[in-house]
Amino acid sequence: MADHRWMHFSNGSVPPNAVVAGHDSDGDTIYVGRAFFSNDMQPAKVIPNKGKAYVAYAREEHELENYEVLSGYNYEWLPAENGEVPPSAVKVGRNVDGEYLYAGRGYHAGSLTMGKVHPSPAACTIPYDSDEVKIFAYEVLCQPERWIDTTATNIPNGALVAGHDSNGDTIYVGRVFRNGDLLPAKVVPAKGKAYAAYAQAEHELTDVQVLTGSGFRWVPASHGNVAPGALSSGPNVDGEPLYVGRAIYCDSLGVGKIHPSHGCIYIPFGGEEVRLENYEVLVRI
Repeated sequence: MADHRWMHFSNGSVPPNAVVAGHDSDGDTIYVGRAFFSNDMQPAKVIPNKGKAYVAYAREEHELENYEVLSGYNYEWLPAENGEVPPSAVKVGRNVDGEYLYAGRGYHAGSLTMGKVHPSPAACTIPYDSDEVKIFAYEVLCQPERWIDTTATNIPNGALVAGHDSNGDTIYVGRVFRNGDLLPAKVVPAKGKAYAAYAQAEHELTDVQVLTGSGFRWVPASHGNVAPGALSSGPNVDGEPLYVGRAIYCDSLGVGKIHPSHGCIYIPFGGEEVRLENYEVLVRI
């Protein structure tokens, strides 16, 4: 949850690039928020024109002046029902029992209102007109990973930072297609290049797909192993998935490909394909 950008606000204020959730029955815009209430981190609808945030809890709608607002890019709403959420659903909060709570939205009384998807009651519950209203068919806030076609000098909003080159240049996560393989690539805008490890060499490219999104984490791994939720850049020509990893080498923290059947990560560096057995793997949280 910490990898998404949540910003503290109060009294109806929201940041630039706040994520829109819907509209109230009078047309007021609703934004995605969350707030700590009754020992739970609860999804909240934030309505600037009313100067409040609202949460659904214990069969009632509760008004709050202090809350957090989600800011960012590349979010979308995907359909679900009966307490289910898609795999890319954003974990917005958690209740006192440790259950994750998700942002859901549904139509009610002329509004498109945000509430919380709570798997145990098998519904999305929205705060509306002092009540907690159950909706069984709804949409869930998600952020599927997106690979954006671009060049190494044109980094899209929301691009995922992976590390740094040995001279301090920022490295982003990318992927490239080469000889039938979808390869993880390190993208270095300051150099105007993307780099991929392939066939014992480092290959330079300008056209690349850059990964955007939030809700990722780097998890230590080794010897070709990957953690649950590991992100694949795609298969190689033999159909084996290749995974996005990073490793420290010669004062750099660079992106490479984890090749499970080879028991290692390969990173592109200094014109070579460098083999390392210890690394971090990129996973969704």
